[in-house]
Amino acid sequence: MIRKKSKINNYLNRGIIEANLDFAKEKNSIFSIIKFNYAIDLDDAYTFKDLIAFIHKFTDFSPILQEDENSFIIFLKDAKIHQAKAIVNKMNHKIYNMFDFEIKNIGITVSSTNDTYKKIIDRVDKYFVMSKLSSNKKVFYGTVDFDYYDTMQPLKVLKNIFSKNSNISINNIYKGIPITEKAKVNGFNGGIIQVNIKADRIPFYKNEKFTFIQHDSIPDIIKADILKIDKHKFIMVLGNLQFLQSSPIERSDIRIEPKKKIHTLLAYGHKKLVEGFITNISEGSISFEIPINQMDNMVGKNLFHKELTIKFQLANSKKTLSVLKLKAYIFSIVNNLVVVNISPGTEEKTKIREYVSTQQNELLSALKQELLLPHPNTMKIK
Repeated sequence: MIRKKSKINNYLNRGIIEANLDFAKEKNSIFSIIKFNYAIDLDDAYTFKDLIAFIHKFTDFSPILQEDENSFIIFLKDAKIHQAKAIVNKMNHKIYNMFDFEIKNIGITVSSTNDTYKKIIDRVDKYFVMSKLSSNKKVFYGTVDFDYYDTMQPLKVLKNIFSKNSNISINNIYKGIPITEKAKVNGFNGGIIQVNIKADRIPFYKNEKFTFIQHDSIPDIIKADILKIDKHKFIMVLGNLQFLQSSPIERSDIRIEPKKKIHTLLAYGHKKLVEGFITNISEGSISFEIPINQMDNMVGKNLFHKELTIKFQLANSKKTLSVLKLKAYIFSIVNNLVVVNISPGTEEKTKIREYVSTQQNELLSALKQELLLPHPNTMKIK
């Protein structure tokens, strides 16, 4: 009976995976596939149930398949490998805060136009096994074009990747906000990249020493020194490439400091704990300051790993206020600053993203004005 169930499960999984591959090819889209290990203890089955429920909700109700007794597969539709990595890292961090353990064995890959069921499963299995064999690294990942762990010489595969797809994104940081520009590689040789850039970004890049590059087929962020800028041909030359497994611009949720005060309230069950004002907010966490005289309501109450509720209002694009009430878990309490991890649903995420985007646009407008203004050192004295 158990053997029959296992066979049925295998065909069920194969049907779902092949359907996802067909859909991705028809719609010219992609999906990331994540394989992870969790040893199920039937004496503590409710922990497993709660864990799967959390992962399912955290990944916007993405499909979760059981491959064998202790390994599972998640599909993330329209997720590039950078996004999948960021989601997994953030998810694992929250799992640790909520359940007091981490998922230690994880493999990630992204679909390709020529993938079959066997190809994509073999690829994610390879990274999953590497994770199981590693003594200190939890997550291994790669794409069909880029396998850093096999070649160990990533520069050798860049020329092939750029010849297939020359589109990249160039990223820098302005006041904590990632500034992204779509660009094209028009030359690569000996570790030197030549890219076309927009004319209005030249003054910005002239003040930068390096930049970060992302490519859909490369799992790692590439840090590159800015060697030369040709302001007449709108070309930037980059070199001294470094492959980073994480960087300041590899974030699924950007943290914003509100321009206007946002009042917030934290509760446990139906009981109010504290209230204060948000100091910064992102899709995954909120920090807020509370009056010193409310600290006794937080300290020594054993609230870590407890499910709390945070309530606040955000302005939307229509200049009206939306009320958000979210599940929250305490990450840290330092002096009178409380940081909580949040688990917003799809609708709440959209509202937070809209608010963050509005704040970003205001900062970007300030950046453009700053670039248009002459620098004090370049102003001529009449």
